[in-house]
Amino acid sequence: MAGFDKTRAQIPGGGLGLEFGTAYWNGTAWFVRTTVGNLISARWLDPIQPMQDGPLVYVVIKDDYGLASALVLGGYTERPRPSTGTVQDVIPAGVATQIVIEGDDEQTYITDRFIGSYAIADQVYLTWDAAKPTIIGKVPSVAVIPPTTQTVPAAAVMPGSTTLVATASDTYWAPGGWGSWAARGEKVYTGTQSGQTVIGAWFYGAPRPELAGKTINRIRFYLPARLPGVGNYNSSAAVNIYAHTSGSRPGGDVSRVAGPLTITIPPGFGGVWVDLDPAVFGPALVAGGGISIAGGPYVGFVSRLDNPEAGKTIIDWSA
Repeated sequence: MAGFDKTRAQIPGGGLGLEFGTAYWNGTAWFVRTTVGNLISARWLDPIQPMQDGPLVYVVIKDDYGLASALVLGGYTERPRPSTGTVQDVIPAGVATQIVIEGDDEQTYITDRFIGSYAIADQVYLTWDAAKPTIIGKVPSVAVIPPTTQTVPAAAVMPGSTTLVATASDTYWAPGGWGSWAARGEKVYTGTQSGQTVIGAWFYGAPRPELAGKTINRIRFYLPARLPGVGNYNSSAAVNIYAHTSGSRPGGDVSRVAGPLTITIPPGFGGVWVDLDPAVFGPALVAGGGISIAGGPYVGFVSRLDNPEAGKTIIDWSA
């Protein structure tokens, strides 16, 4: 680490500094390449699997004698890595050597690291090493357990609540597909405008295993604020709410399988929690589906990117 102590001389004795750099393999050993291009030796937290030129964050530590050392804490990314995804393709077909995945962050990844065999449309768990995903198994399908005749004491029934936060919200229209209507930005529209019919949807990713076999007692859905200037904004509008079957954006329109529940929203609507019938909406949401709005007058709602509460769904259940 020639010259390294001098470049860190301003760190007070016993202090430390957090810095960013990249990983570099010279054929024999790994180094940290600083933002000015210097190569420095370092210790690495275990386990870390670096990637050539992969971004790193490391700590520079200086002792009371003026000596400095570096400890690599790990890599970093601009956005969190997805923990689940859906298989889009296997290459080649049959016995795959590479698998294409759409993560629950709506991004596409390709990997040659997987345990087991997979087919298109399988929902899978992901773990990450050196910026590459490893498929470690399939997300279990939701099985509806038939009720038994055994009487469970009231004290043994443990109620719970599961909150579904929208991983995506978007608008679909046939000529342009998802994300092509109006100002984009994951805003949600419904109705017909200038002869074009649009539908909106919220998506929640993979099924929640904790809901399998549970009795759904209540479902609350947050319909966000109305977009100003969309349609006849100064008049009330009837909104049709459905359940659909997709965990993420499909190739075409979603398949609406339950509903509608029709509510009327006023001019200047600022958002409201809507109670959905558990018997009607519960099965699709338990199986990994989402919420859609379709038909009715032309109206739009703010994106989950503008309001994280938009599309949030709370499911109250008991064992």
